[in-house]
Amino acid sequence: MRNPIFTAALLSLALLPAATFAQPLTAEAKTKTLETLQQAIARRAFVPGVDFSKLPTALEKRRPELDKAEDMRAFSNTVNLALRDFGISHIRLMTPASAQQRRTGQATGFGLAMLPSADGLTVSTLAPGSHAAGIGLSVGDVILEVEGQPITNPTSVDQEGRETSLLTIKRKADGAQKHVMLLRKPYSLVRKPTLTWPAPGVARFTLPSFTQGYNQPEVEELFAQAAKAKALIVDLRSNGGGLVNNSAHLLSLLLPPGTPTGSSVTREMAAEYKEKTGKEGTDPVEVAKWKGPTRKTTARKIAPYKGKVIVLINRGSASASEIVSSVLREERGSKLVGLPSAGAVLTSIFFPLPTGFEVQLPLSDYITPRGVRLEKNPIKPDVEVTSAAPTKEEATDPCVVAALKALK
Repeated sequence: MRNPIFTAALLSLALLPAATFAQPLTAEAKTKTLETLQQAIARRAFVPGVDFSKLPTALEKRRPELDKAEDMRAFSNTVNLALRDFGISHIRLMTPASAQQRRTGQATGFGLAMLPSADGLTVSTLAPGSHAAGIGLSVGDVILEVEGQPITNPTSVDQEGRETSLLTIKRKADGAQKHVMLLRKPYSLVRKPTLTWPAPGVARFTLPSFTQGYNQPEVEELFAQAAKAKALIVDLRSNGGGLVNNSAHLLSLLLPPGTPTGSSVTREMAAEYKEKTGKEGTDPVEVAKWKGPTRKTTARKIAPYKGKVIVLINRGSASASEIVSSVLREERGSKLVGLPSAGAVLTSIFFPLPTGFEVQLPLSDYITPRGVRLEKNPIKPDVEVTSAAPTKEEATDPCVVAALKALK
């Protein structure tokens, strides 16, 4: 099965500047990057049951492609194909420029991400403030042609060195075809959480990320405003996750202090399990069951929200979003509305390499309070909605409409 997080990373290349990918790479730099990458993974990466010692073999299988790669994009993409062989999320090599973008939240590019469709590429994400968002493109629009030529692959929209891109699109709204010209411009990736009121007595808390834009005091202020609502819609659609501390913070605003929120199965825990039981610690569910919950909510400045809670998810909801969704369903009885999640839930860190590249390393697995492993196990919603992408008009957003109906 295709790794959804890896796929999303490849198909969002148009969010990055072409100059990022055109950076040349010497043979010496490639060798050094591969050496330090393997050392970092061997020493620090851990997922129960995954044998990271097989990485050299996976890289050697792609030796011709690695030797042929002349720029950072081609090289990192080839390395990531080898990392896919492990069949897990949260392990990838990032170019120096994309690593800097992750840290700063600033980018230069067209500002859209795409997914394959029958006709071409469907717009799945528009970065606020980008040129793609400013000219009126909408999520769901289909890109039929680039520069008058049929779509061949996702990167054809943003080829190296291209400062503009002429697209032929089919509007989602009415099916009409239109030509638009994209311009490469700087924009911010930071999207702050918002609170809206889609119906009397119902608040909607929209959270785009658990990293960029997540400010704990600001989130608490929004929850203080939502306290008067009888019901709260927590919108985690297309939220790819982020910092563990922030997901723990959000759960503490929705659940009483001391509520179990799951277990992190680390290398040390698996070793302790083996020492005391005599069994191999390769099954994270068994290890978590033996150890008991390692995560619990804590008291915050404001009391946890007491009304009914419904959560919106889709295939872009990953990692911390899946943790929050599953815990709210298990511990609060919250209904989930939308589409199945990504099934990509591992705790990870970003580790810098001497050559400027950065590698994301998984450090532990996650098991829900009721003993469910979410990695490679997408969360299925209680109410499935065929079109689960957020829309500009809240009143006609299919997931919001379905959530309001479920509340009734």
